[in-house]
This record gives sequence, structure tokens and C-alpha cells, in this order.
Amino acid sequence: MGAKATQTISTGIIGYGSSGKKLHTPLLLDNPNFSLYAIATKSSSQSKHLPENTIQLTPEQLIVEPNIDLVVVATPNDTHFSYAKKALEAGKHVIVEKPIALNTEQVAILSELAQAKGLLLSTFHNRLWDCDYLAVKKIVKNKTLGTIHSYGVQVNRYWPEVINNWRDNPEHGGAVWELAPNLIVQSLTLFGKPNSIFADISTTRPIAKAPDSFYMRLIYSDLVVELTCSSLVKHTGPRYLIHGDIGSYIKQGVDPQHKQLKAGMIPGDDKFGRESIDDWGSLYTCAENRHSETLCPSPDGNYPEFYRKIHLAITQGDPTPVSHQHAHDVISIITAANQSSQQRKVIDINH
Repeated sequence: MGAKATQTISTGIIGYGSSGKKLHTPLLLDNPNFSLYAIATKSSSQSKHLPENTIQLTPEQLIVEPNIDLVVVATPNDTHFSYAKKALEAGKHVIVEKPIALNTEQVAILSELAQAKGLLLSTFHNRLWDCDYLAVKKIVKNKTLGTIHSYGVQVNRYWPEVINNWRDNPEHGGAVWELAPNLIVQSLTLFGKPNSIFADISTTRPIAKAPDSFYMRLIYSDLVVELTCSSLVKHTGPRYLIHGDIGSYIKQGVDPQHKQLKAGMIPGDDKFGRESIDDWGSLYTCAENRHSETLCPSPDGNYPEFYRKIHLAITQGDPTPVSHQHAHDVISIITAANQSSQQRKVIDINH
């Protein structure tokens, strides 16, 4: 995409909150193929804690800064499209925090603009490199469970308190926009686009403004995918429940990378991404009428892989780690889920 394979990608981050500070910054600083040139933040307290040799700019200054090659948009959801579009128009490669936009029309505009200008555009779907998902991906690829007919993921937590910020905005916040993109892109990567969807989206905490719970049933010709989230579940239960014609996989626990990064662990640490054996999944299989239960070790989680692939995409023309089609399909499915919940019926997914 116009850059040399040996080039260090000069990067700027718009937004220095939880995502910009605790995810993108440490991942970029740990990768020698990137340099973090500037950060745009409106928080005066955060501006005092910028990484060494990184300058502070306004979003508008950062977007047009000639020394910056790549812009990372890590701002509230309703600003993703605007900042990404301006950065592409300024000739920058762009990474956008999930969700990439709030409707498929916006996704199409960004994709067409990036393609017309020969620029990289990708969404930061880091959960594709969770340790548990990597284990699931291997199980599906190797047909360890035979033909899968039921795939379920639960993201439950007990958060009775509501934080009064943009994440509780009913238009672009809440569980659907914050958590569903992760689960949907994982399902798309494993099984492709579903035929239809039924969804129930609700608010369980009385003081919450945005929906904080959802049930989505993605319907395929020979498979059902169930994605569930609730914010008022004290006992969270299994994360993954997958059933095939010769076995099942049940998995507890959550990938540790986000928690490790927030605690200050660097991605290069030997323990980074490593899950406790207590959280490994269990395989229940049946072969020749012999039933067995075995622990299924999870590979180390690997968020750094996202930026490794980004560098290869920019410098060598490799595929982006998250395709434009998947970015579009995630938003298309969320749109259909909202429609299904409002109309209380199954909605077909356009192919």
C-alpha cells in the first residue's frame, strides 16, 4: 500500500480512554514496526501520562499531521465514522475500534473510500485472538466434535451499578454495540453469514438507559448459534457451549489479555495471554461407543498478532486482519438484531 517492507509505521491514536490507553498503546509500543507519534485526548488528566516521545494533538491536527501514516480511532462509538472518514480523506491508513460504524451505509462509504485511495481500513476485533476463541477455532477446524449443530457463547457479568458515560447512551452504547460485535465476528469467521436472526434485546438494570442484555439466535441451514449477554448474572456460567454429533466442548473463564494490559503487563512478558489451567475447556467425545472427558488446553492469547498483520498489510499488501466484508456483516447483523427485537420476529439476513 505504498510503504516499504522495512518501514516503521508512524501512528497516531485519537482517544486515550480505556481502549486507546490500555489496549492500543501497549500493543503499539511493544511492536518495533510501529512508532507512536501522537495521541489526541480531551482529558487533561490523561494528557499528563502520555508515553515518552509522544506528543499531544487535537483530533483535527492529528488527522492531517504529515508525520503520521496510520490513525487509530479509539473514541466513543458515534464518532468512529466521522474520524475514520476524515483520516482516509487525509490519506491515512485507518484502524477503527469496534464497531466500525453505526450502520451499513457508513461502512460502505468508508470501504469505498479506502479502496479508491489504496489505503488500509480495518476494525480492531481483538477478540479474534482470545485464547479461548483460538482453542475453539482449532476444534472447529479439526472437526474434533464432528459436525457442529449448536454453538453458544455467553458473556455474563454482575454489574449492578451503571456508569454515567457514553457507554450508557441508548443510541450507540450498551451491550449490543459494545459486546455483540466481538461475538458476531467470531461466529462469522467460523461459520460465515447466517440465513436469519432472532433477537431479544433488553435492559435489566432499572437505572440503565442503554440495553444491557441480549439474546441473539443466528440461524444457519444446519446450525444454530446462540449469543447471550447479561449484566446482572452473579454466577456467569460457561463461556462456550459447543455441541457436535460426536462430542461437546464446554469452557469457563475469560481470556486474560485485557486484564493483564490494564494491570501494566507488557505483551512481551512470558505470561502474557496465558490462561490458568483452571479455565481450560473440557472435551466430551464419543468414538466407537467409548465416552471420554479430557482437558483441552487453550493456546496463549495473541492480541499482538493484530498489529503484526496490520504491518504486513500496509508494507507488503497482505490481507487485512479483519476484512471489509466482515466489518460490513457485523453491522448488518446488529441492524437485523435490533429490528428482530423490536418486531418480535425472525429477520432474514441479506446475502
